[in-house]
Amino acid sequence: MRLQMRKTLTIILVLLLSIGCVVVIVIGISGTSKTSKSLEIATPISSRVITPSTGSGQASQPAEQAALEGPSQRLVNAAAGTITWLPKPGDRIEFGTALYAVDHKPVILMEGSLPMYRDIAYKVSDGPDVAQLERNLVNLGYVADEAATGNSSDLTVDYHVTPLTESSIRSWQLSLGLTSTGVVKQGDVVFRPEAVQVSELHVAIGQVVEAGSVLSVLLNPQE
Repeated sequence: MRLQMRKTLTIILVLLLSIGCVVVIVIGISGTSKTSKSLEIATPISSRVITPSTGSGQASQPAEQAALEGPSQRLVNAAAGTITWLPKPGDRIEFGTALYAVDHKPVILMEGSLPMYRDIAYKVSDGPDVAQLERNLVNLGYVADEAATGNSSDLTVDYHVTPLTESSIRSWQLSLGLTSTGVVKQGDVVFRPEAVQVSELHVAIGQVVEAGSVLSVLLNPQE
C-alpha cells in the first residue's frame, strides 16, 4: 500500500515539474518575441540604411544666364551626345582649343570661313575644306608645310587628302587625348575666321544635344 502511494506521489511530482518547465518555456518565448518587436519599432528611421541612387550621367546644371551685351552669333553644333564641359560667358577661345565638350570629347575651334560640312578622312573626295583643315594642322604645328620648307616630304596644302594628311590628323587627335582614328568628324571642329569670345550659353552640362547651338559668340569681342 505504501509502495503504491509513493509511486503515485512520484508520478504527480514529475507531472508538476513538467508542467512548470512548459510554463517557463512559453513565458520565455513570449517575452523574447515582445522584446524583439519592441526593439524593431523603437529603431529610429534615421538609422536605417538607404541605398543611394545610382543614375547614370551627371546632373544637369543650369545654363549661365549672364550673357554679354553686344551683337552675337550662334555657333552651329554638329556633335551628338551629352554636354560634359562648357566655358563661361566672357571666355576667349583661341584656335586649336576647345569650345565645349560632348561625351568628354572636345569640339575644337579652327581658323577658316568654310563650315565643316562632312567628315574628312583618307580617300575622301577633294575639296577646299581639305585645304582649310590642312592649313590648320600646319599652323598648329602638327606637320610642316612644303611651301615653307621646300622639302617634298612635308605636307602640300591642297584639296587632296594624302597619307601625310592622315598621319597629321592622328598626331592632332593624340595631342587632345583622343583615339587616333585619322578621321575628323563633322562635329569635331568648328571653323571661324577669328578667335572668339563666348557671349552666351544655350545649354547646360548634362544636357543631350544632337544639333542646334551650344553657345553664341560676340561679333565684336570685348577688350
